Amino acid sequence: MARILIAEDEADLLDALVQLLEHEGHEVEGAADGVDALARFAARPFDLVMLDVMLPKIDGFAVCEAIRRQSAVPLVIVTALSDEDDQLHGFGLLADDYVTKPFSLSVVRERVRALLRRSGARAQAPGGAAAVADGFAGLAAEGSPQILSAGDVVLNVDERTALRAGEPVELTRTEFDILALMMAHKGRVFTREALVEAVWGYSYVGNARMVNLHVMNLRRKLGAEVVETVRGVGYRVAKDA
Repeated sequence: MARILIAEDEADLLDALVQLLEHEGHEVEGAADGVDALARFAARPFDLVMLDVMLPKIDGFAVCEAIRRQSAVPLVIVTALSDEDDQLHGFGLLADDYVTKPFSLSVVRERVRALLRRSGARAQAPGGAAAVADGFAGLAAEGSPQILSAGDVVLNVDERTALRAGEPVELTRTEFDILALMMAHKGRVFTREALVEAVWGYSYVGNARMVNLHVMNLRRKLGAEVVETVRGVGYRVAKDA
């Protein structure tokens, strides 16, 4: 059972999400505006937060930013906004996933399951290699190195830190997972479908755009050359990087 906070100003949708996740066995609190969401978050710990962008009083982006200043809790942005700039803004604020309305409740359920599974595996894993194996749904083999490098980019899997040319770079949970998976298997081309299943933990349901956004963010933070596009197939970190 997880404790989940949902901030959504559409009453019917909030009720549906609360019922859906309570049926999964979770303890769920709902907030109808950004002020209430932040007050509830400050009052007790949560295992996952879902935020609608267009919240009254304080919008979801501002709530996300405030939460990220104090917590690495898995965070999903839920919104009717489909513009790429808005999605990039959400990921820039270190959101872990992004769901665009209208959406299927079953898809939301699977994404929540995947995020909780990922965060729970990391918390329980005794070492970096095991955490990589669990977090990547078995695609990263046991015995993977704790330190991964490609060019001037270095990842510490145990500590989940990233350096570029010796300088720290802040990556989201998902950006780190995507990059670490490809760096652990240099030269291998990962389709978008494979990345979604390995990193998010659910079957591919048209999320190529989501993968593209994370790769764009990685290139912006670490340089355009860090992840190669194999046209018509997917992405890879070059074997000789």
